[in-house]
Amino acid sequence: MHWGDMEVGFTTVHTPVDCTDIYQNLPGGVCPCPHFGYIISGRLRCTYPGTDIPDEVAGPGEVYYFPAGHVLVYDEPTNAIEFNPASGLQQLMNAVERNLAQNPEVVGS
Repeated sequence: MHWGDMEVGFTTVHTPVDCTDIYQNLPGGVCPCPHFGYIISGRLRCTYPGTDIPDEVAGPGEVYYFPAGHVLVYDEPTNAIEFNPASGLQQLMNAVERNLAQNPEVVGS
């Protein structure tokens, strides 16, 4: 759903997912979109490859902000509400769709 220049959505991940391969063709192999969110259930880990920034973890009942330049890892089935800049999310989703079309095995579908 669009709220002004933000995109608001409900994210459901049914099995553990490491997004490293999904971001493989993005600059630096990292997500270019910052994410703001709230974890309803499950666990979401954010890593910052090539930096000294420690991993961040968000669990049930926690809010998070992950700046651009990260890789997301869903350590377990997870439900979250997410708020993203619409333009950044569109850039990310376009790249992810291209990656999945070229390599559908990337997420083990």
